[in-house]
Amino acid sequence: MDLPTLDAHSHLLPRRSSQEIAEAGALLSMTISLDEAEQAITRQEPLVAWGIGCHPRFVHAQNAFQIERFRANLERFAIVGEMGLDTGAPVPMELQHTIFRQVLEVVAEQPRLVSIHSYLATRQTLDALRETPAAFPVLHWWKGTDEQTREAVELGCYFSIHHTIARWSRFRRMVPLERILIETDQGYGDPPAIIPHQIALVEHLVAQNYGLTAAEVRRIAWRNFAHIIRQTDVLHLLPAGLADLVQAA
Repeated sequence: MDLPTLDAHSHLLPRRSSQEIAEAGALLSMTISLDEAEQAITRQEPLVAWGIGCHPRFVHAQNAFQIERFRANLERFAIVGEMGLDTGAPVPMELQHTIFRQVLEVVAEQPRLVSIHSYLATRQTLDALRETPAAFPVLHWWKGTDEQTREAVELGCYFSIHHTIARWSRFRRMVPLERILIETDQGYGDPPAIIPHQIALVEHLVAQNYGLTAAEVRRIAWRNFAHIIRQTDVLHLLPAGLADLVQAA
């Protein structure tokens, strides 16, 4: 089977038309709040797995977060995201840390792929993961130092690589191929149809960095995603088309 592009971290408006979303290929679409997650999970696109998230940059999302509501909804989601920490956000760090810790405690009991935001908070994020380990943390658009990247690998982290960091040699030198995914961090206002082209670009850049072909990078990303899905035992929570691709990978 020819595998399509796989975007491990993007953002789609749940009110986008099915035709628009179909043009995006296979992807994991992160939400910024529990309200958005509950709206998104009602969609039935065959290649889109929606995440349940509480973005650290959004005051309304953080203030409205309830851990019991998150726990109850998690049974419907194969993916958690976007979650994390951000020292540049207008949200008090104490609240961010509390929510992030609560989420990590839940996914320690109910393992999921967790897409993690760590902007200006790489040290704090690693400390949180060391204190409350997650089975499959995925560091989205990671900007940590060489030392922090080595530490993240030791902690079991995966890395979803964005085009702006795809050429960084620390990936080739420090991150095993079995820990990489590819992402666009597509914005709400961007047309979904550009996602496959953006992913293809990142695949090419990552391939150059690791000395592979772009086709090999795509197969590796799919294999890594499939491994996480199997290990977390959430294949049944994926839409049918995405589940078929995971089984093929």
